[in-house]
Amino acid sequence: MSHELCELGVVGLSTIGQSLAAQHASNKTRVCVADEDPTFVPQVIDEYRIQMEAGESESDPLPRASLCMLPSDTLEQLVARLASPRKIVVFGTHADDQKFEQVWNKLSPNLESGDMVLRWGKEDGSDLNIQFYNDSICRALQTQNLEVHLLEMVRLEADRTAIFEGETPEVFMVGGSREGYDQMEPYIRPCALVGHVGNDAGCAHYAHMIQRAIENGVAQTVAEGSHILSRAAGHEHQDIGKVMGKWNVAGGRLASYLLRISSKIFYKRDKITNKGFVIEHIVDSIDLNAVDTWVTLEATKLGIPAPTVNATLESRFLSVMKDERVEASGILKVPEGADTPSVMKDQIGDDCGNAIYCACMCLIAECLAIFQAASDMEAWDVNVAECVRLWNQPGSFLESSLLGRIHSALANEKSIKNEEPTKIEDEEPKENEFEETRNLMILPAIATDLQEMHMSWRRIVTLSFASAIPCPTLSSSLTYYDSYRSHKLPFGLIRAQRDFFDSSGYSRFEQEGWFSTCWTKEHTMERKKKEAQAAAAAEAEAAMTKAEAMEGGTKPKRTRKRKSAPAPAISPEDGLDDAFEEHPEEAIM
Repeated sequence: MSHELCELGVVGLSTIGQSLAAQHASNKTRVCVADEDPTFVPQVIDEYRIQMEAGESESDPLPRASLCMLPSDTLEQLVARLASPRKIVVFGTHADDQKFEQVWNKLSPNLESGDMVLRWGKEDGSDLNIQFYNDSICRALQTQNLEVHLLEMVRLEADRTAIFEGETPEVFMVGGSREGYDQMEPYIRPCALVGHVGNDAGCAHYAHMIQRAIENGVAQTVAEGSHILSRAAGHEHQDIGKVMGKWNVAGGRLASYLLRISSKIFYKRDKITNKGFVIEHIVDSIDLNAVDTWVTLEATKLGIPAPTVNATLESRFLSVMKDERVEASGILKVPEGADTPSVMKDQIGDDCGNAIYCACMCLIAECLAIFQAASDMEAWDVNVAECVRLWNQPGSFLESSLLGRIHSALANEKSIKNEEPTKIEDEEPKENEFEETRNLMILPAIATDLQEMHMSWRRIVTLSFASAIPCPTLSSSLTYYDSYRSHKLPFGLIRAQRDFFDSSGYSRFEQEGWFSTCWTKEHTMERKKKEAQAAAAAEAEAAMTKAEAMEGGTKPKRTRKRKSAPAPAISPEDGLDDAFEEHPEEAIM
């Protein structure tokens, strides 16, 4: 039996590494284990065998589970003892790229095409950092051996109580080839809830970054809602907790982990001072983290609008300007007796809940659009619906009915596309026919929600502005919604302004080409002058070429006359003329 090859290799006998190896070995799956400390391997195997032999008897059928965990002294030996295609899980290297690289450099030369190596994610709560996707060591190492499937797991954080009590399994997003994931997933499942998010190791880190941006934005939106309930509706802390509890009714649109804990927060009295509530004593500023700027930078790089994400970030910038805000509050005052709207408290509560729902939907739409654009650029084939499912697990900061609705809408959209009839091979596809839906807001179920609730959203933003209550994410998301659904935006004037200033030109709806307009007499005169100078220069050049040819005794070469743009007609009355078309290659940009 000792000569039989093993199904699974485990490198790094951390607590979770031992657990995974023992789980499979106890089910009579042969597992070969290794550790950076070779002397530790026999200790682990002996302890495992003692535990398993206590429940075995001589009559048990072979192979016995106590003999299914086998040692290896080196990584080279471990590879040699695995059946092809080899499946190897590496533990204990999270947050230590150098250590994983050392393991990979020993494994890689001995691996063959189709083998799989999975880097396990965070195994404890000691490291809360998020790694930028481009810094993933697995992305760099994969390029060294494209024939081996290199996968990486990224653990998602969960409520500390849920983790402590073991109520929910740890959740991981996995990035790497789909083929490799499908073969490794049965071996991971006993110890974690996992999902494949894209065909690149860095994709899992990108999804983690997107999740962080959504968490920040949703928290900011709920905080703005509480501010409106306090200042516009005049609610006390316990009243706000009661309203949030109402929003959080099971099965409701806003039911979520965040509202559940926020309601409890507003009820918690302060035991340090024995005065008021804890929320009153917490400093209203948040330390800045470079991670929180990444999605904004990615949106800018990819050319994806993200006003709600940006508003969340800028709110954090303003939060740390505490001293300046205190000083400004005594100078930039709202006039006394300002005409602010009078609205019923219940109406404000209902409208505010709808506004939060709509703003969060726009926030997530922005983030998923960024994720999809990055996937298109990097060829990740990202599974957005799977990301949403993983973010929505019990104990997650984002656990909510809203994410459940988004997941259903995305899954339904995917199923509809899968049911579409196959196109004839010779048939030309229509433009963008095979592209994924670009924005979450246009999915039927989501669009219906937004259309039903947008007036509540508008009333809350209007009330906030009239009452001098800042609501950056609620208002920015509404602007994003209105801009995205607008058939026409006022950018024609901006292009005309630039053309007036420097004749940079513009395109037109009804004609192809590039156009510029002589907006005044001076523009027409300048244009005619430039054309005359160009013509004179061309004639002078032709004359010089002819003279040089005659002096050299050779026949002058025939030069091809450059075709100039047609001159605009000049109106004697006002000096204006019709737009003239320029050749694209001659356009001034």
